[in-house]
Amino acid sequence: MLVVKPKSDFAAKRVEYLYDAMKQNKKCDTGFTVRDRNFPAHLIVLMACSEFFGTNEGLVEGIMSTFDFEVIEAILKYCYTGEINIGEKHRKKLLELANLLEVKIPPQFKTVNVSNCLRVLKHTDDSELKTRAMDLTLENFKTLHKTRDFLKLPASNVIEILKSDDLNVPSEEDVFNAVKLWVNHELANRKIELVHLMSSVRFSLLSTEFLINEVMTFCISCTECMIPVRQAIIDKSNQSLIQKKTTRGKKEKIALVGGLDYTIANTIDIYDGQTNSWSLSKDIGIKKGYFPSVIVGDWMVIIGGFSSGSLTTVEYIDMKNGQKHPLKPLNKARRSLSAVKLRRNSSTDVYAIAGDSSMQSVERWNSKNGDWEIIAPLLLGIYYQSASVINDKIFVTGGLKYENGKLIPTNKVQMYSVETNSWTYGTPMINARSYHSSAVFKGKLFVAGGYDTQIESRLDSVEHYDPIANVWTAFTKLPKPASGISLCCFQNKLLSMGGCNTVRSGFAYFSDVWEYNETSQTWKASQSLSKARDSSIAHVIPYDSII
Repeated sequence: MLVVKPKSDFAAKRVEYLYDAMKQNKKCDTGFTVRDRNFPAHLIVLMACSEFFGTNEGLVEGIMSTFDFEVIEAILKYCYTGEINIGEKHRKKLLELANLLEVKIPPQFKTVNVSNCLRVLKHTDDSELKTRAMDLTLENFKTLHKTRDFLKLPASNVIEILKSDDLNVPSEEDVFNAVKLWVNHELANRKIELVHLMSSVRFSLLSTEFLINEVMTFCISCTECMIPVRQAIIDKSNQSLIQKKTTRGKKEKIALVGGLDYTIANTIDIYDGQTNSWSLSKDIGIKKGYFPSVIVGDWMVIIGGFSSGSLTTVEYIDMKNGQKHPLKPLNKARRSLSAVKLRRNSSTDVYAIAGDSSMQSVERWNSKNGDWEIIAPLLLGIYYQSASVINDKIFVTGGLKYENGKLIPTNKVQMYSVETNSWTYGTPMINARSYHSSAVFKGKLFVAGGYDTQIESRLDSVEHYDPIANVWTAFTKLPKPASGISLCCFQNKLLSMGGCNTVRSGFAYFSDVWEYNETSQTWKASQSLSKARDSSIAHVIPYDSII
């Protein structure tokens, strides 16, 4: 028996030949004329992508007639090569044409999320999609660098990722290990890239032991790589290394905003990671409570709230100068609402969700024109819920609903799609909860704490949602039951801050800060807040922000 295994690039070369033949009109047996321009093609290739071309050949030309040439060229290229390179201007039309021709476009060209960001980074030329893909890659690098998509990236993409100051890694050893993994995946072909890749590793952040035992061993055959490695070892041994950054990542701090106490709402508690301390900001003049806030660029937008009644007022604090300014008011007065931001085309929109006494109403603020518009309502009216964005969808979790004349918590999850302007029910949480908090951490949606009015008890339970597996899983419980906590992801750590519980004399408000330790799978005490807070909103903001 004779067995011949094709080389790894066998199929790619055949595809490249067919695509070139199509562009040169070689042996083409079909084609389309759109506004006096001819598009030759090979019918069998098109049918391999969609049977529609074979069974409805006479309709294809008419369907294409209303689309721009760039869109037609892009769909034909995809049929031949599986690649798409098209700008944001034509992306929606491309998807529309693909739908009409029954060509299945992979999801990475529709939305960008953790599961496809590396493929988007590799294939798209659209600057907006690429930026979003890069942001997700840098944030989730710890898990993504072990995936097949990372190992298939070209060297240029790998270097761009590894050189970023915003790369979210526990230590520089992870950067070196990513280089090693990528090179070893196709060692014979990738050794030539080793010098460029190793320039992405910051040797000064590695220990002498690691440099000798790991880096030198791996680079022993590359003279150019060994020079900076040896120099780093000499610098360390002479203790003459100039002090540099010890970690990667943006210089940021935490801002804990608002709370049920109006006095607390007048200030923001600021955490400085460099000094491991909290400090109160100046009086920011927010004379209300029960409001959410959202960061949009350099603005901290504060929405609705309560002061002798529910409010429609919206304002923002400019974090560059600390000044407060009004914005257009909401259409409906709201307190105890949720607010999130979400990209839509080229604008960043803010969503004000539910509130008051179990509202279904939702409205959206367009950052381009500054107007609030009423959009599709929730499926279930709620308040004291939580909302987060994951994979370009809004997830509204739990909240209080009216049932048989009573307010009871729900475990319902309501999801909003900006593309369809509609809400659907997602997989329900394990526990019904209200007055809780949610945050996205390492590609999963976490919810924690809260209050169950049916048993009149605060909750210590934590659970997380995996969008790929579409399941909720119980997580390590909080150290003590609390409602009104603030969850936050900061410097690759999950934090729980503040909250309250009931005591005989009334309410006990907490200044506790808990940090989740992945090694021991426990919550450990961290530096306490300046002042106890309940139902505040946590933001990660630039270190040089003035508030």
